[in-house]
Amino acid sequence: MRTPRTDERGMALIMVMLLTVAVAALVAGAIFLTSSSTLISKGQEREEEMRNAADAGIELGRSALNGQAVSMPTTGYSTLFANQQVTDANGNVIPNVTRSVYYGPTSSTTGQYGVFGSVVSVITDPSGAVVVRRGELNQESFAKFGYFTDNEGSGICFAAGDNIYGPLHTNDDMCIYSGSPNATFWKTVETAGSITGLSYGTFKQGYTQHSSIIPMPTTAALSLLLAQATIGGMAFTEPTPAASAGQARIRIQFMAIDLDGDGRVTGPDEGFYRVYQDTGATNGDVVMASRIANAYSSRNCGHYHTIAGRQVFFTANQHYKGIKDSLGATVQPPSWPGTETTGIGTTEGNQSLTISSGGAYLCWLGGDEHLQYTWAAGGPKPRNTFVAADSFGAWVRYTATPDPAIIAGLKNPASNIVDTSLANRTILAQYLWPLSRTYNPNSKGVIYVTGRLAVSGVVNSKVTVTASGKLFVVDDLKYAIAPGAAPCLSANILGLIAGDSIFMADNTLNAPWDYTSGSALDPSSTARNYKANSDETLQGVVLTLASFTAEHYANGGTSQQPCQGTSAGRGCLTLTGGIIQQQRGAVGTTSGSGYLKRYNYDLCAYQTPPPYFPTTGRYDRNRYYEIDPVGFSVATFFASLTPH
Repeated sequence: MRTPRTDERGMALIMVMLLTVAVAALVAGAIFLTSSSTLISKGQEREEEMRNAADAGIELGRSALNGQAVSMPTTGYSTLFANQQVTDANGNVIPNVTRSVYYGPTSSTTGQYGVFGSVVSVITDPSGAVVVRRGELNQESFAKFGYFTDNEGSGICFAAGDNIYGPLHTNDDMCIYSGSPNATFWKTVETAGSITGLSYGTFKQGYTQHSSIIPMPTTAALSLLLAQATIGGMAFTEPTPAASAGQARIRIQFMAIDLDGDGRVTGPDEGFYRVYQDTGATNGDVVMASRIANAYSSRNCGHYHTIAGRQVFFTANQHYKGIKDSLGATVQPPSWPGTETTGIGTTEGNQSLTISSGGAYLCWLGGDEHLQYTWAAGGPKPRNTFVAADSFGAWVRYTATPDPAIIAGLKNPASNIVDTSLANRTILAQYLWPLSRTYNPNSKGVIYVTGRLAVSGVVNSKVTVTASGKLFVVDDLKYAIAPGAAPCLSANILGLIAGDSIFMADNTLNAPWDYTSGSALDPSSTARNYKANSDETLQGVVLTLASFTAEHYANGGTSQQPCQGTSAGRGCLTLTGGIIQQQRGAVGTTSGSGYLKRYNYDLCAYQTPPPYFPTTGRYDRNRYYEIDPVGFSVATFFASLTPH
């Protein structure tokens, strides 16, 4: 065996030493890398904890704003929490780290969709701000609710078959009657009290009992809408003296005009309304066609006859009494087809005349074109309701120089005008109040009436109508663009607000009444309805500081007005939108009187509420934004975003 030389042994020793050093270096490197990785991991974890703490501060801020009803400052910002201790996920205090939460307006405080604001959460350490997060808040509108009450009232409950399609909130206890099928609630249900009869309800998105109370808007808050209406020239005052309790002397009639001749009235500039005002005469019910004891006395109802080649409207009053005595022996309306076989007498002894339920014998509200021509001495004469001299009432003029496009548009068939002659169109166009900013640049989308108001027609706009007193829905209110037929930004939306109650008016248009077929009024006779059908449609969001109800819902004929297979009642009441009311009102009874409710829900009321519709004061729809913490100044931040 060979013995190694001295230099070989030295080299081997050197190699062993180098290998030992290398291994040690690798071990040391591994230890260093592990330590660095641990430090990086801890740094990331700390940063994540700070982000979470900042986001938690935003939620704490929103909760405090809602729960404590903290007022948003007009400008600048307010401090909600200052230098709070911050804890990690295990509840341990993070040393030398604090959180401060601020809030303030960061968009228009008078915008039509409520107050937009921000909550800013700032995490600081000894070096200053290290994490800054902003949560943008939207103040929810009362229009989001399919049903809202402050007081449920006595003995009124949801019943079998009721369907509430929108979010529900009540500041009271609520109850549900037994019966099949269950009452069904399709969206969230909140009650500040408790729910009796829970097992009789089907809750598609659950329910919450003993939730926080949401205060109703105040009269003072609603009166602020007057300023917006005044800016747009859309503020009106009910004339004096006041009418009777169930009467209004001013009426808003919405109209949609086919300006571009495309056969539709859904264009963005094709929405208008008219304002009708009575003269305060004894027969002041012309505005609402209020139901009277004797149908034959009505000046709103009647029938056309062709006289000397002209279609002439004869009122029921004229048909019944005859006009032979007052206007001469040769002047007398023709007989009433279908109900009368003899000539009309000259006295009130002929009580066989009744209003027919046929489509030709109808009633109209005061000022309607159908009532323009009536009988007068010497033959048929036009009643001009576009001048204040008319004995019943007159339309309120908007301008003496209407846009030629509006005059031309009235001739288009879709505009649905009775007389399309150039002379009539030229006059009528002067009385059309525009809803679009094309024709009224100052419009804020708000109409305000000081006093009581009657409203009807076809709405093509986003508009809020407010009455300081009672508001009467005197005929169907429908959208030109059917709910759900277009995206919400281009859809129609109507808000109805009243400082007093909102009624489905008890008039000859929408409340069937018993008329005799004999010699006297007979409650057991057939119920007649002046409308082409017995249903009532209200497309819009209703808010009243009193109740939403139907006048005399328990009276009148109930056996000849079916609603979707139900023979009793006055027909269907279809509401598309929501009802917000101080105390729940009644529109029908379990015995079959009144209307049967068909309450739907318009999602656009949640997404794009009516202009300047009241807000609940609660904030929702958070969106988080990260803000560069370097040199962050809370004062500078809010100053840059506060509206001017």
